[in-house]
Amino acid sequence: MGADRKKSDPGQGNLFDDAVLFPVRRRGERMRSPDLSLRIKTAMGQALKDCPDNATVVAARMSEMLGREITADALYSYTAASKPEHEISLSRFVAFVRAVEAPWLWDVLVEDEGLIVIAGEDANFAQLGALRQRRGQLDEMIRTLERELKRRPPRGSLRSPRGPGDLAAKMRKGR
Repeated sequence: MGADRKKSDPGQGNLFDDAVLFPVRRRGERMRSPDLSLRIKTAMGQALKDCPDNATVVAARMSEMLGREITADALYSYTAASKPEHEISLSRFVAFVRAVEAPWLWDVLVEDEGLIVIAGEDANFAQLGALRQRRGQLDEMIRTLERELKRRPPRGSLRSPRGPGDLAAKMRKGR
């Protein structure tokens, strides 16, 4: 019955492959310069363009979050490839991500390390999958131990043959 089945084409994707649901990355898979400045500037520029609010509104939101003034001109400097000397600090980056509501920017920072940023319900599903996988591993360990115990004849026990009690406890008392 299964012998007449066609072998799948190696170029064809697998619908049930984990990488389809959650992309899988490996550190160093794509060796790039660790200088993230241009990639961050480009991604921030795209996020700013995609944001329904203008740079002035985004800067005002950031200012409120940070407790210090951020101007629209500062945002343009942070996103300009022609201004490599203007790099955004981490605290300002956090405020920017929140102000433009673009959590995908975190992925730009971690992708070369083989990491993937997931949040909300996706994170819950990933955690659930990890727990189910761990439960499966534990179930297999239990089955292996049970098979081993069934195969082996019983050996000496710490229980006293004269009755209930713990031989190890009696040994501790000095009997």
